[in-house]
Amino acid sequence: MQSTLGFNGNGKKSDLRKTLSIPRNIEEAKAAVRDKIEVPETKEASVAKKAESSEGPAAEVSKEKVGWALEEIIQGYKQSHRNMEIAVFKQSFELRGCQVHFSLHGELQQDIFEKCKPEINRLLKQKLKHPEVEVTCEVKQEEENGKNLYTSTDKLNYLLEKSPAMKELQKRFGLETDF
Repeated sequence: MQSTLGFNGNGKKSDLRKTLSIPRNIEEAKAAVRDKIEVPETKEASVAKKAESSEGPAAEVSKEKVGWALEEIIQGYKQSHRNMEIAVFKQSFELRGCQVHFSLHGELQQDIFEKCKPEINRLLKQKLKHPEVEVTCEVKQEEENGKNLYTSTDKLNYLLEKSPAMKELQKRFGLETDF
């Protein structure tokens, strides 16, 4: 930020107001955006970061390290009140090599994920100090139990398929669905 100087009524210089400096090229603009998005560190995060820095530039990626990095990112999102993103990145994930694969619950979460994907990729690469880390997602399909059972006959047939002992009970007690 730069401050502009002006003169007040007494002829003395005064600080009028602060303005943003205009970037001279695209690299300065990108750096300014990166600095603005930086997520503040917690105590645990700074300890983990110090431990990771001693391992070298391309440290091995583990599920614990990814979990810590995601927790730091979520803390930053909490401060920014980005609740939808928090819900998405609190979902379960698995590590497939250098890919962090999230299992999402619906298309809405997938849309939010796709919007945040470049930012999360960048933040994870920074925090894990691994240039090949990438996030992916997959929407879990909820399993349906087949057709809905509305009639008594449908329910009885379903139970007969599920448990062969029901046939014996039906014969022994003369169970019928029609009255």
